[in-house]
Amino acid sequence: MKQIIVGVGGIVIKDNKVLLVRHTYGQFKGKWIIPGGHVETGENIDDAVLREIKEETSIETRVKNIISIRSIILPDGNSEIYIVFLLDYVSGTPTSDGIENDAAAFFDIDKVINDENVVYLSRYLIKKVLTHTYNKLSPDLFYPFGNFNYKLFC
Repeated sequence: MKQIIVGVGGIVIKDNKVLLVRHTYGQFKGKWIIPGGHVETGENIDDAVLREIKEETSIETRVKNIISIRSIILPDGNSEIYIVFLLDYVSGTPTSDGIENDAAAFFDIDKVINDENVVYLSRYLIKKVLTHTYNKLSPDLFYPFGNFNYKLFC
């Protein structure tokens, strides 16, 4: 049975530096990438990205915008949707989770966009943030739908 997988990633910028983790598995093993992961059953996408950033890096963040949605059909026939958020840094010091990544740190954003050790999609989206050439879908806190399980980004 084919599945639809929903992943989230977060771009966190602090003092002109961007948060990255070094993957320990898969096709990006050993590469630096924006942190993120999969949405769990019963979880909204914005809650998932905040949880994933906290789990992978110990950094507390706040959702600012959705800046990108990527859709791909994987070789096994499953579909994957990857939603990338721009997040505001709130607090914390980058710390690796020691499982999915073996390092977490803030890097100079100008250097990252040309670093071949950073996954291409991460570099591409970070450059869009740096040059302000991205679309913004923001949480609509005033949508009149009294259900907190329902979230609208527009």
